[in-house]
Amino acid sequence: MSSGSRSDRGALPAPEAARPRGGRSLLLRLLGLSWAYRGRVARVLGYQIVLLSLGLAGLGLTGLAIDILRHRLDPSIRAPALPLGVGRLVDVEREPMAAVLSIGGAILAMAAARAVLNYGYALSVGHLVHMEIVPDLRARVYDKLQRLSFRFFDANTSGSLINRVTGDVQLVRSFVDGVLLQSVIMVLSLGVYVAYMLRTHALLTVVCLAPTPLLWIASTLFARWVRPAYLVNRELVDRMVLSFSEGLQGIQVIKGLGREREAHRRFDERNREVREQQQGTFRKVSVLSPTIDLLGQLSLVLLLGMGGLLVTRDRITLGQLVVFAGILQQFSGQIASMATIVNTAQQSFIGARRVFEVLDTPVEIASPEAPERPARAEGRLVFERVTFGYDPGRPVLHGVDLDVAPGQFVAVIGPTGAGKSTLLSLIPRFYDPTSGRVLLDGVDLRRHDLDLIRRRMGVVFQDNFLFSNTVAANIAFGAPHATREQIERAAVVARAHEFIRELPEGYDTELSESAVNLSGGQRQRLAIARAVLLDPPLLLLDDPTAAVDARTEREILDAILSATRGRTTIMATHRAHLLRRADQVIVL
Repeated sequence: MSSGSRSDRGALPAPEAARPRGGRSLLLRLLGLSWAYRGRVARVLGYQIVLLSLGLAGLGLTGLAIDILRHRLDPSIRAPALPLGVGRLVDVEREPMAAVLSIGGAILAMAAARAVLNYGYALSVGHLVHMEIVPDLRARVYDKLQRLSFRFFDANTSGSLINRVTGDVQLVRSFVDGVLLQSVIMVLSLGVYVAYMLRTHALLTVVCLAPTPLLWIASTLFARWVRPAYLVNRELVDRMVLSFSEGLQGIQVIKGLGREREAHRRFDERNREVREQQQGTFRKVSVLSPTIDLLGQLSLVLLLGMGGLLVTRDRITLGQLVVFAGILQQFSGQIASMATIVNTAQQSFIGARRVFEVLDTPVEIASPEAPERPARAEGRLVFERVTFGYDPGRPVLHGVDLDVAPGQFVAVIGPTGAGKSTLLSLIPRFYDPTSGRVLLDGVDLRRHDLDLIRRRMGVVFQDNFLFSNTVAANIAFGAPHATREQIERAAVVARAHEFIRELPEGYDTELSESAVNLSGGQRQRLAIARAVLLDPPLLLLDDPTAAVDARTEREILDAILSATRGRTTIMATHRAHLLRRADQVIVL
Protein backbone atom coordinates (compact mmCIF):
# COMPACT_ATOMS: atom_id res chain seq x y z
CA MET A 1 0.00 0.00 0.00
CA SER A 2 1.26 3.42 -0.88
CA SER A 3 0.23 6.67 0.66
CA GLY A 4 0.59 10.43 0.60
CA SER A 5 0.21 13.22 3.05
CA ARG A 6 -3.12 14.92 3.59
CA SER A 7 -1.33 17.99 4.85
CA ASP A 8 0.35 18.41 1.47
CA ARG A 9 -2.80 18.40 -0.62
CA GLY A 10 -3.27 22.20 -0.69
CA ALA A 11 -6.52 24.05 -1.31
CA LEU A 12 -9.28 22.01 -2.87
CA PRO A 13 -11.70 23.43 -5.39
CA ALA A 14 -15.30 23.22 -4.31
CA PRO A 15 -17.51 20.88 -6.36
CA GLU A 16 -18.82 22.66 -9.41
CA ALA A 17 -22.19 24.12 -8.49
CA ALA A 18 -25.01 25.26 -10.68
CA ARG A 19 -24.09 28.87 -10.18
CA PRO A 20 -26.18 31.75 -11.48
CA ARG A 21 -24.42 33.18 -14.50
CA GLY A 22 -25.52 36.79 -14.44
CA GLY A 23 -27.69 39.54 -13.03
CA ARG A 24 -30.84 38.29 -14.79
CA SER A 25 -30.47 34.76 -13.37
CA LEU A 26 -29.82 36.14 -9.92
CA LEU A 27 -32.84 38.43 -10.22
CA LEU A 28 -35.08 35.51 -11.15
CA ARG A 29 -33.76 33.45 -8.24
CA LEU A 30 -34.33 36.31 -5.82
CA LEU A 31 -37.84 36.91 -7.15
CA GLY A 32 -38.55 33.21 -6.70
CA LEU A 33 -37.32 33.40 -3.12
CA SER A 34 -39.51 36.45 -2.49
CA TRP A 35 -42.58 34.70 -3.93
CA ALA A 36 -42.71 32.46 -0.86
CA TYR A 37 -43.55 35.57 1.17
CA ARG A 38 -46.04 37.03 -1.32
CA GLY A 39 -48.83 37.39 1.26
CA ARG A 40 -46.73 39.56 3.55
CA VAL A 41 -45.30 41.48 0.59
CA ALA A 42 -48.82 42.20 -0.69
CA ARG A 43 -49.82 43.52 2.74
CA VAL A 44 -46.82 45.85 2.79
CA LEU A 45 -47.63 47.10 -0.70
CA GLY A 46 -51.23 47.66 0.39
CA TYR A 47 -50.00 50.02 3.08
CA GLN A 48 -47.98 51.91 0.49
CA ILE A 49 -50.87 52.21 -1.96
CA VAL A 50 -53.07 53.79 0.72
CA LEU A 51 -50.19 56.05 1.84
CA LEU A 52 -49.60 57.13 -1.76
CA SER A 53 -53.30 57.90 -2.23
CA LEU A 54 -53.45 59.96 0.95
CA GLY A 55 -50.30 61.86 -0.06
CA LEU A 56 -51.74 62.75 -3.45
CA ALA A 57 -55.03 63.75 -1.90
CA GLY A 58 -53.18 66.03 0.51
CA LEU A 59 -51.32 67.69 -2.34
CA GLY A 60 -54.52 68.14 -4.33
CA LEU A 61 -56.25 69.73 -1.36
CA THR A 62 -53.28 72.06 -0.86
CA GLY A 63 -53.58 73.27 -4.47
CA LEU A 64 -57.30 73.71 -3.98
CA ALA A 65 -56.73 75.86 -0.88
CA ILE A 66 -54.27 78.03 -2.84
CA ASP A 67 -56.82 78.59 -5.62
CA ILE A 68 -59.51 79.48 -3.06
CA LEU A 69 -57.22 82.05 -1.44
CA ARG A 70 -56.27 83.44 -4.86
CA HIS A 71 -59.97 83.83 -5.67
CA ARG A 72 -60.46 85.57 -2.34
CA LEU A 73 -57.73 88.07 -3.26
CA ASP A 74 -58.89 88.46 -6.89
CA PRO A 75 -62.62 87.73 -7.32
CA SER A 76 -62.23 87.96 -11.10
CA ILE A 77 -60.51 84.58 -10.94
CA ARG A 78 -63.02 81.74 -11.04
CA ALA A 79 -63.58 80.02 -7.70
CA PRO A 80 -62.59 76.33 -7.70
CA ALA A 81 -65.17 73.66 -7.02
CA LEU A 82 -64.84 71.63 -3.84
CA PRO A 83 -64.66 67.86 -4.38
CA LEU A 84 -66.85 65.04 -3.06
CA GLY A 85 -69.92 67.20 -2.48
CA VAL A 86 -68.16 69.36 0.09
CA GLY A 87 -69.35 72.41 -1.84
CA ARG A 88 -72.89 71.74 -0.59
CA LEU A 89 -71.68 72.24 2.96
CA VAL A 90 -69.30 75.17 2.48
CA ASP A 91 -69.93 78.11 0.12
CA VAL A 92 -66.53 79.11 -1.34
CA GLU A 93 -67.90 82.42 -2.59
CA ARG A 94 -69.30 83.54 0.78
CA GLU A 95 -67.04 81.67 3.23
CA PRO A 96 -63.64 81.15 1.57
CA MET A 97 -61.77 80.95 4.88
CA ALA A 98 -64.21 78.36 6.20
CA ALA A 99 -63.48 76.32 3.07
CA VAL A 100 -59.71 76.71 3.59
CA LEU A 101 -60.00 75.69 7.25
CA SER A 102 -62.09 72.68 6.27
CA ILE A 103 -59.42 71.68 3.81
CA GLY A 104 -56.80 72.18 6.53
CA GLY A 105 -58.77 69.88 8.86
CA ALA A 106 -58.99 67.24 6.14
CA ILE A 107 -55.23 67.48 5.51
CA LEU A 108 -54.58 67.11 9.26
CA ALA A 109 -56.84 64.05 9.46
CA MET A 110 -55.04 62.49 6.51
CA ALA A 111 -51.68 63.25 8.13
CA ALA A 112 -52.82 61.41 11.28
CA ALA A 113 -53.96 58.47 9.16
CA ARG A 114 -50.61 58.44 7.35
CA ALA A 115 -48.78 58.34 10.69
CA VAL A 116 -50.76 55.26 11.77
CA LEU A 117 -50.26 53.59 8.39
CA ASN A 118 -46.54 54.34 8.38
CA TYR A 119 -46.30 52.64 11.78
CA GLY A 120 -48.11 49.58 10.43
CA TYR A 121 -45.90 49.61 7.34
CA ALA A 122 -42.72 49.69 9.43
CA LEU A 123 -43.95 46.82 11.61
CA SER A 124 -44.91 44.72 8.58
CA VAL A 125 -41.57 45.28 6.83
CA GLY A 126 -39.64 44.56 10.03
CA HIS A 127 -41.57 41.34 10.62
CA LEU A 128 -41.15 40.26 7.01
CA VAL A 129 -37.40 40.71 6.77
CA HIS A 130 -36.22 40.10 10.35
CA MET A 131 -38.72 37.52 11.60
CA GLU A 132 -39.25 35.52 8.41
CA ILE A 133 -36.78 35.98 5.56
CA VAL A 134 -33.51 36.22 7.50
CA PRO A 135 -34.18 33.32 9.93
CA ASP A 136 -35.56 31.13 7.13
CA LEU A 137 -32.62 31.76 4.80
CA ARG A 138 -30.03 31.33 7.55
CA ALA A 139 -31.66 28.01 8.47
CA ARG A 140 -31.58 26.89 4.82
CA VAL A 141 -27.90 27.76 4.44
CA TYR A 142 -26.96 26.16 7.77
CA ASP A 143 -28.96 23.02 6.94
CA LYS A 144 -27.21 22.75 3.56
CA LEU A 145 -23.80 23.19 5.18
CA GLN A 146 -24.59 20.32 7.55
CA ARG A 147 -25.28 18.05 4.56
CA LEU A 148 -22.23 18.95 2.47
CA SER A 149 -19.21 16.69 2.33
CA PHE A 150 -15.85 17.29 3.95
CA ARG A 151 -14.45 18.23 0.53
CA PHE A 152 -16.52 21.40 0.61
CA PHE A 153 -15.13 22.38 4.02
CA ASP A 154 -11.61 21.50 2.88
CA ALA A 155 -12.02 24.02 0.07
CA ASN A 156 -13.73 26.87 1.97
CA THR A 157 -12.45 28.71 5.02
CA SER A 158 -14.54 29.05 8.15
CA GLY A 159 -14.37 32.85 7.76
CA SER A 160 -16.00 32.65 4.33
CA LEU A 161 -18.74 30.30 5.52
CA ILE A 162 -19.51 32.36 8.64
CA ASN A 163 -19.71 35.47 6.48
CA ARG A 164 -22.14 33.78 4.09
CA VAL A 165 -24.47 32.69 6.88
CA THR A 166 -24.42 36.15 8.48
CA GLY A 167 -23.42 39.06 6.23
CA ASP A 168 -24.44 37.60 2.85
CA VAL A 169 -27.84 36.49 4.13
CA GLN A 170 -28.41 40.08 5.30
CA LEU A 171 -27.53 41.30 1.81
CA VAL A 172 -30.08 38.91 0.30
CA ARG A 173 -32.64 40.23 2.79
CA SER A 174 -31.95 43.74 1.56
CA PHE A 175 -33.20 42.68 -1.88
CA VAL A 176 -36.72 42.27 -0.52
CA ASP A 177 -37.07 45.50 1.45
CA GLY A 178 -34.44 47.60 -0.32
CA VAL A 179 -34.95 46.52 -3.93
CA LEU A 180 -38.18 44.60 -4.55
CA LEU A 181 -40.52 46.58 -2.30
CA GLN A 182 -38.89 49.91 -3.09
CA SER A 183 -38.93 49.20 -6.83
CA VAL A 184 -42.62 48.29 -6.82
CA ILE A 185 -43.40 51.34 -4.69
CA MET A 186 -41.33 53.49 -7.05
CA VAL A 187 -43.10 52.15 -10.15
CA LEU A 188 -46.55 52.57 -8.58
CA SER A 189 -45.71 56.07 -7.42
CA LEU A 190 -44.25 57.12 -10.75
CA GLY A 191 -47.26 55.74 -12.60
CA VAL A 192 -49.70 57.62 -10.39
CA TYR A 193 -47.62 60.81 -10.54
CA VAL A 194 -47.38 60.70 -14.33
CA ALA A 195 -51.12 60.06 -14.66
CA TYR A 196 -51.87 63.02 -12.38
CA MET A 197 -49.48 65.30 -14.26
CA LEU A 198 -50.84 64.23 -17.64
CA ARG A 199 -54.35 64.97 -16.41
CA THR A 200 -53.20 68.45 -15.39
CA HIS A 201 -51.35 69.30 -18.63
CA ALA A 202 -49.95 66.70 -21.06
CA LEU A 203 -47.38 68.89 -22.84
CA LEU A 204 -46.00 70.24 -19.57
CA THR A 205 -45.61 66.64 -18.35
CA VAL A 206 -43.71 65.57 -21.47
CA VAL A 207 -41.35 68.54 -21.23
CA CYS A 208 -40.64 68.06 -17.51
CA LEU A 209 -40.00 64.32 -17.89
CA ALA A 210 -37.66 64.69 -20.86
CA PRO A 211 -34.49 64.15 -18.69
CA THR A 212 -35.86 60.84 -17.30
CA PRO A 213 -34.23 58.51 -19.91
CA LEU A 214 -30.87 59.96 -18.92
CA LEU A 215 -31.52 58.74 -15.37
CA TRP A 216 -32.03 55.17 -16.59
CA ILE A 217 -28.84 55.28 -18.64
CA ALA A 218 -26.87 56.61 -15.67
CA SER A 219 -28.24 53.89 -13.36
CA THR A 220 -27.46 51.10 -15.84
CA LEU A 221 -23.89 52.26 -16.38
CA PHE A 222 -23.42 52.62 -12.62
CA ALA A 223 -24.61 49.06 -11.98
CA ARG A 224 -22.06 47.63 -14.41
CA TRP A 225 -19.32 49.80 -12.91
CA VAL A 226 -19.84 49.07 -9.23
CA ARG A 227 -20.79 45.35 -9.09
CA PRO A 228 -17.20 43.96 -9.33
CA ALA A 229 -16.21 46.22 -6.43
CA TYR A 230 -18.87 44.66 -4.19
CA LEU A 231 -17.67 41.15 -5.06
CA VAL A 232 -14.09 42.05 -4.12
CA ASN A 233 -15.39 43.56 -0.90
CA ARG A 234 -17.12 40.35 0.20
CA GLU A 235 -13.97 38.32 -0.49
CA LEU A 236 -11.83 40.74 1.53
CA VAL A 237 -14.33 40.63 4.39
CA ASP A 238 -14.04 36.81 4.30
CA ARG A 239 -10.30 37.14 4.86
CA MET A 240 -10.80 39.63 7.68
CA VAL A 241 -13.35 37.40 9.45
CA LEU A 242 -10.98 34.42 9.11
CA SER A 243 -8.12 36.43 10.62
CA PHE A 244 -10.34 37.50 13.52
CA SER A 245 -11.60 33.94 14.07
CA GLU A 246 -8.08 32.50 14.07
CA GLY A 247 -6.97 35.20 16.49
CA LEU A 248 -9.62 34.07 18.97
CA GLN A 249 -9.24 30.32 18.45
CA GLY A 250 -5.47 30.49 18.64
CA ILE A 251 -5.24 32.97 21.52
CA GLN A 252 -3.41 30.47 23.74
CA VAL A 253 -0.70 29.87 21.12
CA ILE A 254 -0.46 33.58 20.35
CA LYS A 255 0.03 34.54 23.98
CA GLY A 256 2.22 31.55 24.73
CA LEU A 257 4.69 32.56 22.02
CA GLY A 258 4.40 36.29 22.68
CA ARG A 259 3.02 36.99 19.20
CA GLU A 260 0.25 39.42 20.13
CA ARG A 261 1.80 42.21 18.04
CA GLU A 262 2.14 39.95 15.01
CA ALA A 263 -1.48 38.78 15.37
CA HIS A 264 -2.60 42.40 15.66
CA ARG A 265 -0.52 43.32 12.61
CA ARG A 266 -2.12 40.56 10.53
CA PHE A 267 -5.64 41.54 11.52
CA ASP A 268 -4.87 45.23 11.02
CA GLU A 269 -3.61 44.45 7.52
CA ARG A 270 -6.82 42.60 6.65
CA ASN A 271 -8.87 45.39 8.19
CA ARG A 272 -6.92 48.00 6.20
CA GLU A 273 -7.53 46.08 2.96
CA VAL A 274 -11.28 46.16 3.59
CA ARG A 275 -11.19 49.85 4.55
CA GLU A 276 -9.20 50.91 1.48
CA GLN A 277 -11.36 48.87 -0.85
CA GLN A 278 -14.52 50.33 0.67
CA GLN A 279 -13.16 53.84 0.24
CA GLY A 280 -12.79 53.19 -3.48
CA THR A 281 -16.29 51.72 -3.64
CA PHE A 282 -17.76 54.68 -1.78
CA ARG A 283 -16.16 57.04 -4.29
CA LYS A 284 -17.93 55.18 -7.08
CA VAL A 285 -21.23 55.05 -5.21
CA SER A 286 -21.05 58.77 -4.48
CA VAL A 287 -21.11 59.58 -8.20
CA LEU A 288 -24.64 58.36 -8.91
CA SER A 289 -26.71 60.27 -6.36
CA PRO A 290 -25.47 63.78 -7.38
CA THR A 291 -25.96 62.85 -11.03
CA ILE A 292 -29.58 61.91 -10.43
CA ASP A 293 -30.16 65.00 -8.28
CA LEU A 294 -28.76 67.21 -11.06
CA LEU A 295 -31.07 65.67 -13.65
CA GLY A 296 -34.00 66.07 -11.23
CA GLN A 297 -33.26 69.76 -10.83
CA LEU A 298 -33.23 70.09 -14.61
CA SER A 299 -36.87 68.92 -14.62
CA LEU A 300 -37.73 71.56 -12.01
CA VAL A 301 -36.13 74.30 -14.12
CA LEU A 302 -38.21 73.19 -17.11
CA LEU A 303 -41.33 73.28 -14.95
CA LEU A 304 -40.70 76.81 -13.71
CA GLY A 305 -40.13 78.05 -17.23
CA MET A 306 -43.03 76.42 -19.05
CA GLY A 307 -45.36 76.16 -16.05
CA GLY A 308 -45.04 79.86 -15.28
CA LEU A 309 -45.87 80.64 -18.91
CA LEU A 310 -49.01 78.46 -18.74
CA VAL A 311 -50.20 80.16 -15.54
CA THR A 312 -49.80 83.63 -17.06
CA ARG A 313 -51.81 82.48 -20.08
CA ASP A 314 -54.48 81.02 -17.79
CA ARG A 315 -53.98 77.49 -19.14
CA ILE A 316 -53.55 76.12 -15.60
CA THR A 317 -54.21 77.67 -12.21
CA LEU A 318 -51.55 78.68 -9.71
CA GLY A 319 -52.80 75.95 -7.37
CA GLN A 320 -52.41 73.37 -10.14
CA LEU A 321 -48.86 74.59 -10.77
CA VAL A 322 -48.02 74.30 -7.08
CA VAL A 323 -49.48 70.78 -6.95
CA PHE A 324 -47.67 69.91 -10.18
CA ALA A 325 -44.40 71.18 -8.67
CA GLY A 326 -45.00 69.12 -5.50
CA ILE A 327 -45.71 65.99 -7.50
CA LEU A 328 -42.70 66.62 -9.73
CA GLN A 329 -40.56 66.93 -6.61
CA GLN A 330 -41.91 63.61 -5.36
CA PHE A 331 -41.38 62.16 -8.83
CA SER A 332 -37.77 63.36 -8.72
CA GLY A 333 -37.44 61.94 -5.19
CA GLN A 334 -38.58 58.52 -6.41
CA ILE A 335 -36.17 58.76 -9.33
CA ALA A 336 -33.42 59.76 -6.90
CA SER A 337 -34.22 56.65 -4.85
CA MET A 338 -33.21 54.72 -7.93
CA ALA A 339 -29.60 55.40 -6.92
CA THR A 340 -30.16 53.68 -3.58
CA ILE A 341 -32.12 50.84 -5.19
CA VAL A 342 -29.44 50.20 -7.81
CA ASN A 343 -26.70 50.32 -5.18
CA THR A 344 -28.61 47.95 -2.89
CA ALA A 345 -29.37 45.66 -5.82
CA GLN A 346 -25.69 45.28 -6.65
CA GLN A 347 -24.86 44.40 -3.06
CA SER A 348 -27.77 41.97 -2.78
CA PHE A 349 -26.78 40.30 -6.07
CA ILE A 350 -23.27 39.68 -4.73
CA GLY A 351 -24.65 38.33 -1.45
CA ALA A 352 -27.18 36.19 -3.33
CA ARG A 353 -24.50 34.77 -5.60
CA ARG A 354 -22.46 33.65 -2.60
CA VAL A 355 -25.49 32.27 -0.75
CA PHE A 356 -26.74 30.40 -3.82
CA GLU A 357 -23.26 28.94 -4.34
CA VAL A 358 -23.75 27.16 -1.01
CA LEU A 359 -27.37 26.19 -1.68
CA ASP A 360 -26.52 24.94 -5.19
CA THR A 361 -23.48 22.90 -4.20
CA PRO A 362 -24.27 19.22 -4.88
CA VAL A 363 -24.45 16.94 -1.85
CA GLU A 364 -21.73 14.43 -2.74
CA ILE A 365 -22.16 12.09 0.21
CA ALA A 366 -25.78 11.02 0.68
CA SER A 367 -28.01 7.99 1.05
CA PRO A 368 -29.16 6.29 -2.17
CA GLU A 369 -32.81 6.51 -3.21
CA ALA A 370 -33.53 3.01 -1.90
CA PRO A 371 -30.96 2.50 0.87
CA GLU A 372 -30.16 -0.71 2.72
CA ARG A 373 -31.41 -0.63 6.32
CA PRO A 374 -30.38 -3.88 7.98
CA ALA A 375 -32.09 -4.50 11.32
CA ARG A 376 -28.74 -5.07 13.02
CA ALA A 377 -25.05 -4.69 12.22
CA GLU A 378 -22.53 -7.42 12.89
CA GLY A 379 -19.51 -5.16 12.38
CA ARG A 380 -17.70 -6.99 9.57
CA LEU A 381 -15.66 -4.48 7.58
CA VAL A 382 -13.95 -5.09 4.22
CA PHE A 383 -11.79 -2.81 2.05
CA GLU A 384 -11.52 -4.00 -1.58
CA ARG A 385 -8.71 -2.40 -3.59
CA VAL A 386 -9.50 1.01 -2.11
CA THR A 387 -7.70 4.01 -3.60
CA PHE A 388 -8.32 7.55 -2.42
CA GLY A 389 -6.77 10.99 -2.85
CA TYR A 390 -7.81 14.46 -1.81
CA ASP A 391 -6.39 15.73 -5.11
CA PRO A 392 -6.97 13.80 -8.35
CA GLY A 393 -3.77 12.07 -9.38
CA ARG A 394 -2.23 12.21 -5.87
CA PRO A 395 -3.54 9.16 -4.00
CA VAL A 396 -3.12 9.03 -0.25
CA LEU A 397 -4.27 5.41 -0.15
CA HIS A 398 -3.62 3.06 -3.06
CA GLY A 399 -5.06 -0.43 -3.47
CA VAL A 400 -5.88 -1.04 0.19
CA ASP A 401 -7.26 -4.51 1.01
CA LEU A 402 -8.54 -5.17 4.51
CA ASP A 403 -10.86 -7.75 6.08
CA VAL A 404 -11.96 -7.18 9.67
CA ALA A 405 -14.10 -9.82 11.36
CA PRO A 406 -16.82 -8.79 13.83
CA GLY A 407 -15.37 -7.99 17.23
CA GLN A 408 -11.76 -7.72 16.07
CA PHE A 409 -9.39 -4.99 17.23
CA VAL A 410 -7.33 -3.66 14.32
CA ALA A 411 -4.45 -1.25 14.83
CA VAL A 412 -3.42 0.98 11.92
CA ILE A 413 0.12 2.32 12.13
CA GLY A 414 2.43 4.38 9.95
CA PRO A 415 4.42 7.61 9.89
CA THR A 416 2.77 11.02 10.03
CA GLY A 417 0.94 11.68 6.76
CA ALA A 418 0.78 8.01 5.81
CA GLY A 419 -3.01 8.05 5.59
CA LYS A 420 -4.14 6.58 8.93
CA SER A 421 -6.77 9.24 9.56
CA THR A 422 -7.76 9.12 5.90
CA LEU A 423 -8.44 5.39 6.08
CA LEU A 424 -10.65 5.87 9.13
CA SER A 425 -12.54 8.75 7.45
CA LEU A 426 -13.70 6.44 4.63
CA ILE A 427 -15.57 4.16 7.04
CA PRO A 428 -18.28 6.65 8.16
CA ARG A 429 -18.28 8.05 4.58
CA PHE A 430 -16.74 11.39 5.39
CA TYR A 431 -15.26 10.77 1.93
CA ASP A 432 -15.91 8.10 -0.72
CA PRO A 433 -13.08 6.10 -2.31
CA THR A 434 -11.75 7.25 -5.66
CA SER A 435 -11.85 3.59 -6.71
CA GLY A 436 -12.59 0.31 -5.00
CA ARG A 437 -15.18 -0.05 -2.28
CA VAL A 438 -15.72 -0.37 1.45
CA LEU A 439 -18.25 -2.94 2.63
CA LEU A 440 -20.05 -3.19 5.96
CA ASP A 441 -21.53 -6.63 6.60
CA GLY A 442 -21.15 -7.48 2.91
CA VAL A 443 -22.90 -4.35 1.57
CA ASP A 444 -21.14 -1.41 -0.09
CA LEU A 445 -21.27 1.58 2.26
CA ARG A 446 -22.69 3.67 -0.59
CA ARG A 447 -25.80 1.46 -0.60
CA HIS A 448 -26.43 1.89 3.13
CA ASP A 449 -28.63 4.53 4.74
CA LEU A 450 -26.04 7.17 5.64
CA ASP A 451 -27.58 8.29 8.94
CA LEU A 452 -28.09 4.70 10.04
CA ILE A 453 -24.50 3.57 9.47
CA ARG A 454 -23.14 6.67 11.23
CA ARG A 455 -25.38 5.99 14.23
CA ARG A 456 -23.92 2.49 14.32
CA MET A 457 -20.37 3.82 14.48
CA GLY A 458 -18.71 5.48 17.41
CA VAL A 459 -15.95 7.89 16.37
CA VAL A 460 -13.27 9.35 18.65
CA PHE A 461 -10.86 11.84 17.09
CA GLN A 462 -7.43 13.07 18.15
CA ASP A 463 -8.86 16.44 19.15
CA ASN A 464 -12.50 16.02 20.11
CA PHE A 465 -14.89 18.92 20.10
CA LEU A 466 -17.15 19.46 23.10
CA PHE A 467 -20.06 21.89 23.05
CA SER A 468 -20.85 24.74 25.43
CA ASN A 469 -23.41 22.67 27.33
CA THR A 470 -23.61 20.36 30.31
CA VAL A 471 -21.41 17.29 30.67
CA ALA A 472 -24.49 15.07 30.37
CA ALA A 473 -25.66 16.84 27.19
CA ASN A 474 -22.22 16.38 25.59
CA ILE A 475 -22.16 12.66 26.35
CA ALA A 476 -25.72 12.29 25.03
CA PHE A 477 -25.14 14.44 21.92
CA GLY A 478 -25.58 11.47 19.58
CA ALA A 479 -28.50 10.06 21.62
CA PRO A 480 -30.43 13.07 22.99
CA HIS A 481 -33.16 10.88 24.52
CA ALA A 482 -30.76 8.81 26.60
CA THR A 483 -31.62 8.48 30.29
CA ARG A 484 -29.30 9.65 33.05
CA GLU A 485 -28.63 6.00 33.91
CA GLN A 486 -27.49 5.27 30.35
CA ILE A 487 -25.29 8.39 30.34
CA GLU A 488 -23.62 7.40 33.61
CA ARG A 489 -23.13 3.81 32.39
CA ALA A 490 -21.31 5.11 29.29
CA ALA A 491 -19.18 7.37 31.51
CA VAL A 492 -18.26 4.39 33.69
CA VAL A 493 -17.13 2.41 30.62
CA ALA A 494 -15.06 5.42 29.47
CA ARG A 495 -13.49 5.79 32.95
CA ALA A 496 -15.00 9.29 33.18
CA HIS A 497 -17.56 8.78 35.95
CA GLU A 498 -15.21 9.49 38.85
CA PHE A 499 -13.88 12.84 37.64
CA ILE A 500 -17.38 13.92 36.54
CA ARG A 501 -18.70 13.34 40.07
CA GLU A 502 -15.97 15.66 41.38
CA LEU A 503 -17.05 18.55 39.14
CA PRO A 504 -19.00 21.37 40.85
CA GLU A 505 -22.38 20.27 39.46
CA GLY A 506 -21.45 16.74 38.45
CA TYR A 507 -23.13 15.75 35.19
CA ASP A 508 -24.95 19.10 35.14
CA THR A 509 -21.71 21.10 35.11
CA GLU A 510 -21.70 23.59 32.24
CA LEU A 511 -18.64 23.33 30.04
CA SER A 512 -17.06 26.53 28.75
CA GLU A 513 -16.37 27.13 25.06
CA SER A 514 -14.25 24.26 23.70
CA ALA A 515 -14.37 22.78 27.26
CA VAL A 516 -11.22 24.61 28.32
CA ASN A 517 -12.22 24.01 31.95
CA LEU A 518 -11.35 20.31 31.47
CA SER A 519 -7.98 18.67 30.94
CA GLY A 520 -7.09 17.00 27.66
CA GLY A 521 -7.51 13.54 29.13
CA GLN A 522 -10.90 14.42 30.59
CA ARG A 523 -12.09 15.73 27.24
CA GLN A 524 -10.96 12.54 25.51
CA ARG A 525 -12.74 10.33 28.02
CA LEU A 526 -15.96 12.32 27.55
CA ALA A 527 -15.57 11.78 23.80
CA ILE A 528 -15.18 8.04 24.37
CA ALA A 529 -18.29 8.06 26.59
CA ARG A 530 -20.16 9.90 23.83
CA ALA A 531 -19.18 7.21 21.34
CA VAL A 532 -19.94 4.32 23.73
CA LEU A 533 -23.41 5.63 24.62
CA LEU A 534 -24.56 4.82 21.08
CA ASP A 535 -23.65 1.17 21.80
CA PRO A 536 -22.13 0.96 18.32
CA PRO A 537 -21.01 -2.35 16.84
CA LEU A 538 -18.11 -0.46 15.21
CA LEU A 539 -15.72 1.86 17.04
CA LEU A 540 -13.24 4.15 15.22
CA LEU A 541 -10.40 5.71 17.20
CA ASP A 542 -8.07 8.22 15.54
CA ASP A 543 -4.95 8.13 17.73
CA PRO A 544 -6.79 9.50 20.80
CA THR A 545 -3.64 9.31 22.95
CA ALA A 546 -1.62 11.65 20.74
CA ALA A 547 -0.25 14.78 22.45
CA VAL A 548 -1.05 13.72 26.04
CA ASP A 549 1.26 13.01 28.94
CA ALA A 550 2.07 9.51 30.25
CA ARG A 551 -0.46 9.58 33.11
CA THR A 552 -3.28 10.83 30.90
CA GLU A 553 -2.33 8.26 28.28
CA ARG A 554 -2.74 5.43 30.80
CA GLU A 555 -6.20 6.78 31.75
CA ILE A 556 -7.28 6.98 28.12
CA LEU A 557 -5.87 3.57 27.23
CA ASP A 558 -7.73 2.05 30.15
CA ALA A 559 -10.93 3.70 28.89
CA ILE A 560 -10.27 2.46 25.33
CA LEU A 561 -9.74 -1.13 26.39
CA SER A 562 -12.95 -0.99 28.38
CA ALA A 563 -14.90 0.57 25.49
CA THR A 564 -13.69 -1.84 22.78
CA ARG A 565 -14.91 -5.06 24.40
CA GLY A 566 -17.34 -6.81 22.08
CA ARG A 567 -16.99 -4.22 19.31
CA THR A 568 -15.22 -4.18 15.99
CA THR A 569 -12.54 -1.55 16.56
CA ILE A 570 -10.28 0.24 14.07
CA MET A 571 -7.68 2.40 15.77
CA ALA A 572 -4.94 4.54 14.34
CA THR A 573 -2.14 4.37 16.88
CA HIS A 574 1.56 3.96 17.52
CA ARG A 575 1.32 2.76 21.14
CA ALA A 576 3.08 -0.57 21.64
CA HIS A 577 0.75 -1.49 24.51
CA LEU A 578 -2.24 -1.43 22.17
CA LEU A 579 -0.40 -3.12 19.30
CA ARG A 580 0.18 -6.17 21.48
CA ARG A 581 -3.59 -6.42 22.05
CA ALA A 582 -4.52 -5.98 18.38
CA ASP A 583 -5.90 -8.89 16.35
CA GLN A 584 -4.50 -7.28 13.20
CA VAL A 585 -1.88 -4.60 12.62
CA ILE A 586 -2.11 -2.68 9.34
CA VAL A 587 1.05 -0.82 8.30
CA LEU A 588 0.67 2.17 5.94
